[in-house]
Amino acid sequence: MNKFDLIITSASGVETIVKKELRELGFNSPRSFDGKILLQGDGYDIARINMFSGSADRVYIKLTNFYADTFDKLFECVESYDWIPILPFNANIIVTGKTKSSKLFALSSLQSIIKKAILTKLSKHYKRKIFPENGVTYRIEFHINNDEVTLLLNTSGDGLHKRGYRDLVGEAPIKETLAHAMLELSDFSSDNPFCDPFCGSGTIVIEAARKALSIAPGRDRKFDFSYWDFLPENAYFRALEEAKDKETPNKNLQFYGFDIDSNAISIASHHANKAGVRGKIHLQVQDVSNFKCRYKNGCIVTNPPYGERLLDLKTVGIVYKALGNVWRALDNWSLYAITSAPNFEKNIGQKAFKNRKLYNSNKECHFYIYPRN
Repeated sequence: MNKFDLIITSASGVETIVKKELRELGFNSPRSFDGKILLQGDGYDIARINMFSGSADRVYIKLTNFYADTFDKLFECVESYDWIPILPFNANIIVTGKTKSSKLFALSSLQSIIKKAILTKLSKHYKRKIFPENGVTYRIEFHINNDEVTLLLNTSGDGLHKRGYRDLVGEAPIKETLAHAMLELSDFSSDNPFCDPFCGSGTIVIEAARKALSIAPGRDRKFDFSYWDFLPENAYFRALEEAKDKETPNKNLQFYGFDIDSNAISIASHHANKAGVRGKIHLQVQDVSNFKCRYKNGCIVTNPPYGERLLDLKTVGIVYKALGNVWRALDNWSLYAITSAPNFEKNIGQKAFKNRKLYNSNKECHFYIYPRN
């Protein structure tokens, strides 16, 4: 089976978590470069990474890279690449990209030139000037930095945070990939109680339940690569079969999601049902100040309000103090919270063991870590 140079992207601050996931999948030497993770893999590896990575953004095949400082040079280099083994005559080709510190900076022109060069190559091979583009989708991305051009093929399609279960949007949602990364950074365990007291549309507690039941992040969606002829046609189905074999649906969980907003709880219930975990988690309308639990050694992972869209900073401070009070009243529970609001530690009433910079929807936040004793 052909080997490819693969590039796995993730949100800033999550790279080490993705590398850990890849090592657990059997990739012994993933390398980091410029915020991306590099490794070699075949078609089945592409399928497994897309299926099982909980925190990565997308998986790309690196096609080629070259130097170009003029549009003519760009066209020439793109056309010279051997597109024929990859693209059928009816491929739906979508070109996007970005450029930095380069003489080539007009994005719409770059998209047009690259696509024209690809179609010129296909035209010479297929002996036709018009292409229907009614086949499967191939998303080609260009990254240009200091006139160094890299062409990538997006194997994932939509970002990997789109698991397939979240179709309703509540206030201030958090991406599934970030929620999964937060769980990886916590002392979360399927054997201990778990709670998100500001669960909103349910993403964190649903991701926790799916992780506890060993439900693969990509189990309920398709990926662009699964339709391509140049990769093994059974790669996706082999990965899906592996995912289903690993599931532990009969495990009992003490997982809770609370929110003061009844509409948010309705949305979370809908998402939990679609995610296959509705009977595994308890969702309830409840103010954080009323949270109690008789179980010990639990874990709270949460995305509380930041004081921007939902509440003002003064009210957020009161909410954080309530969170601190109920957390300390629990029997040896850990606490992990992400926020961009200032004075979190002061309002919680305790300095964090450490904090880590993460980005929630491109907003710089800190992930505060309070482990169990």
